[in-house]
Amino acid sequence: MSANTSKEEQKKLFFKIGFILILILLLMIPNMLIQGLIFERQGLESQTQRDIAASWGPSQKMMGPVLSIPYTTEYTTDDGITTYEHILRVLPELLEIDVELNTEERKKSIYKAILYTANHDLNGYFNLPDESKFGKNLSQIHWSDAKIDIGFTSSASLDNIVNLKCNKVNYKMESGASDSQLFPSAIHANIKIDPSTNRLSFDAEIGVNGSEAIKYLPLASNTQVTVNSNWDSPGFVGLPLPAKREISENGFIATWKSTEYNRPFKDTWKDAEVQLSQRGESFGVDLVQTVGHYQKNMRSAKYALLIISLSFLVFFFFETLKGSRIHPVQYIFIGLALSIFYSLLLSLSEHIGFGSAYLIAAGAVVGLISWYSKFMLRQGNNVMILTIILGGLYTYIYILLQMEEFALLVGSIGLFMVLAISMYLSRNMDWYNNRKQQTDIEPEASFV
Repeated sequence: MSANTSKEEQKKLFFKIGFILILILLLMIPNMLIQGLIFERQGLESQTQRDIAASWGPSQKMMGPVLSIPYTTEYTTDDGITTYEHILRVLPELLEIDVELNTEERKKSIYKAILYTANHDLNGYFNLPDESKFGKNLSQIHWSDAKIDIGFTSSASLDNIVNLKCNKVNYKMESGASDSQLFPSAIHANIKIDPSTNRLSFDAEIGVNGSEAIKYLPLASNTQVTVNSNWDSPGFVGLPLPAKREISENGFIATWKSTEYNRPFKDTWKDAEVQLSQRGESFGVDLVQTVGHYQKNMRSAKYALLIISLSFLVFFFFETLKGSRIHPVQYIFIGLALSIFYSLLLSLSEHIGFGSAYLIAAGAVVGLISWYSKFMLRQGNNVMILTIILGGLYTYIYILLQMEEFALLVGSIGLFMVLAISMYLSRNMDWYNNRKQQTDIEPEASFV
């Protein structure tokens, strides 16, 4: 009779383990639905941000200035003299840009976008080319028809009229590039150059609206860009990185320096030999939002298997080591409570932020499971131990979510500790029921 009883208990034990494993796999289905919902909400946020940016300005890249000097060449052939019109492109010898980058948040419904106004104070000079730069068969240089172009991702987002001062003479910059082969979007000024001078100095003040990022294509032989902003979470991108940078809770200031060795082309070229719009060697700053709540929700959802498995492991040990009886239906209710955590977290984080949402959602789920466990575990000490373990588990996951570089290390150590504790607690369990059944005493293993 006792042998049959032992076999029956053994079957129940392995049935319970199999049921828990199957339930864990089934609970991954709502978790995948939650992850799909996070992707959907994240896509809606991105679309809303693009809509906000479309009415203000895109991510901007500033290119230039570039001096264009038209000239004529003549070739003598059997049919007479043939003339050709060309343009010599000249890059600055020195370019200094001081940028005041003011950011603000714009909201639409529950979503927000980071917008900025970048006020540029730029100055520098060109070394005027000698005749050898124009090549052979030079007929005439049209100094009075020279042009200066400054390119942008979207010149339509400029927020003021730009006046360019060249050698102390003011010129109003006009919309559009002087040559579509130079920039797809730009402003330009028609200037007159005195060929007797060797240098053409320039300065201008330019305000441009944009969103997400601002970058610069270093064209001068010596370029220095200094950005002063009220944004406190900059992401520096491109090459070179800032030579100097200071970041505080009030904003940042960064200075980039670039020389002619950082550009893959010479300081002069003819016509459309160089396509600047296709050059990606830019540097600048991304207005990085600290890891968004959707990314944190997604990372949290990826830990669902760990949370559910460890929670069920705790209940399994209560059942096998403390003599509690937990029905499969009760495991299902516990699993559903663990799964609803992610829906609560997602919906709350859209309104109150991830940290507060995590605290409320985790507190609600742990409180609900602890209250329900009073009717399963019966003993108050067991419920208290369960509450502490579940609370510690959610705290541990939250700490992992805040980490970047050490998340894998801390996670691996945590899993090792869980395995070690599980092996310790189950060290005296009689999996095959070979020992004499003792019904009048507590199981030998217990929580310590």
